[in-house]
Amino acid sequence: MIAGCTAVYSFPSHAAEDTPPAWDVSGNVSMVSKYVSRGLTNAPEDDDLAIQAGLTLAYGNFYVGYWGSTLGYSYAEVQGRKGHSSDKFEHDFLVGYTYSSENYDWNFWDATYYYPGGKHTTGNELGLNVSRALNDQTTLTAGISTYLYDVAYANQGDTYYTLNMSYQLNEKLSANATATGSYFHDQGKHEGEELGDTTRQHAFRYASAGLNYALLPQLNLSGDYIFGGYNRYDQKQRDLAVFGLSYNF
Repeated sequence: MIAGCTAVYSFPSHAAEDTPPAWDVSGNVSMVSKYVSRGLTNAPEDDDLAIQAGLTLAYGNFYVGYWGSTLGYSYAEVQGRKGHSSDKFEHDFLVGYTYSSENYDWNFWDATYYYPGGKHTTGNELGLNVSRALNDQTTLTAGISTYLYDVAYANQGDTYYTLNMSYQLNEKLSANATATGSYFHDQGKHEGEELGDTTRQHAFRYASAGLNYALLPQLNLSGDYIFGGYNRYDQKQRDLAVFGLSYNF
């Protein structure tokens, strides 16, 4: 699933409208102490050191992107089949469109999630993020996304909400705070079977507070403390600290 708590996609700013669009490539390589997806701290996607990487290719307002991470499991094993080490990966493929108005930056995106070796695990999610700079130091971003069809880990219509505020403390140090929630649809092809029984339709997923420090112009050290919320089964998630080191280009 897309970058719930640790994965961050960065999209390049675009030149003035009278300048012809140009191709722009950006990316990152990261190591995180744990890969936690959307506040599920009781069962991280990777409970050990996770290696993650992303790449974005943009032309004008349009972009395509890839993000991947190591996992601590494979869906083949979870589903009772023989797994391989090459299955323990998550691959996310994105297409999107960005637009800047006078006060807001808009990012419309569609993500396909692929898990090697899994059955009924290739998911698709449609989302919108809207950002506004409140001043030279503070940016507020709201997001909403929803699954377009049933998969083993989500029902069609499952919807995820995010609200994030970032604050630039100085040239090297920034702070951020995030709060998220979900609507869980309780009907689907895998409901009551592989997905289990959804017992909570509206849930506070998690909140987090973190710091990001630029060790070098392209090398960042980050730390986030996650305040656990609830999953679709109404299970309380634990509080957890996550640390990361990323190289951006």
